[in-house]
Amino acid sequence: MEDSIPNDLVALPTMPYSERPSDLPLDPEECRTALWMSSGNVTEAAKLLKTTSIRLRSFVKKSAYLTAEMQEAADRLVDIAESNVLDALTDEQDPSRRDTMSRFVLTNIGKAKGWGTGNSAGVNIKANAGGTIIVQWADGSQFGDSPKDIEGEVVNESESDAA
Repeated sequence: MEDSIPNDLVALPTMPYSERPSDLPLDPEECRTALWMSSGNVTEAAKLLKTTSIRLRSFVKKSAYLTAEMQEAADRLVDIAESNVLDALTDEQDPSRRDTMSRFVLTNIGKAKGWGTGNSAGVNIKANAGGTIIVQWADGSQFGDSPKDIEGEVVNESESDAA
């Protein structure tokens, strides 16, 4: 994670006070450093700057530069998480880890393709004790139960009633 932090950050000054005086202005470059050191977490950055999160958040919102830096720092966390997802999905040594991550991806990222756990149209994925994954229609019926599929084609119940 350290290698993802820019190398042009300024050092944070050593401050002899426990809380930054309100008349001491925030420095954009110090704020940038604190935001990167805290991966975009304003509350943690404010602690580094010995100020309140309200003050820092307001300062960041007024600065397009700091807003973009904060977002980039946070986006790097997503990049790391996505690398971990890929690592888990391709883990040949731990099928449980791979299956758990597959379920996460399908129920979150895969919702647009009909995967999910809701009661809307689509497919449910449930994990039973022991790591068994059950895939079923959103209404609870199992794949292959009539009239949900006919030779692999999905039909609406109203269409099958009309036939």
